[in-house]
Amino acid sequence: KMAIATRTLKDTKLETGSGAQGGKVTVLVNMNDNTTADSVVLDASGLSGHANGAMLDITRIWWGLVQGTADDNTGWASIEFVGASADTLAIDLAGTGHYDGTAGKIENNATNTGATSGDLKLNAYGVSGFVMIELRKDESWTA
Repeated sequence: KMAIATRTLKDTKLETGSGAQGGKVTVLVNMNDNTTADSVVLDASGLSGHANGAMLDITRIWWGLVQGTADDNTGWASIEFVGASADTLAIDLAGTGHYDGTAGKIENNATNTGATSGDLKLNAYGVSGFVMIELRKDESWTA
């Protein structure tokens, strides 16, 4: 079994015109007794309309996480925005939950003008389960 596997479920283009919305991206992360740090769970350069420096903001998240089987497993995970020199914490997740975005988007605050500017990493601390992340493309995407 794989410790971690990711799939991009949605990748829509930016809308244009009055009231346009940024394109949406949804990624699903599945984990089985995962203790891996710095797993790239979204490589933004493979998405439609990617441009260096383009960012993705988190709009909604769903998760269901349980503790792994090893003695030192804690059962939580953290999601980070990838930065050029330092990554920044987006959110820590534990247990089961849903962030519906009504409090506002979790804005990508990493400093990055390169190809990795929209990337997401996940650090797992002895955890099994899933994380589904919905993101919105910012105005730097080309389409």
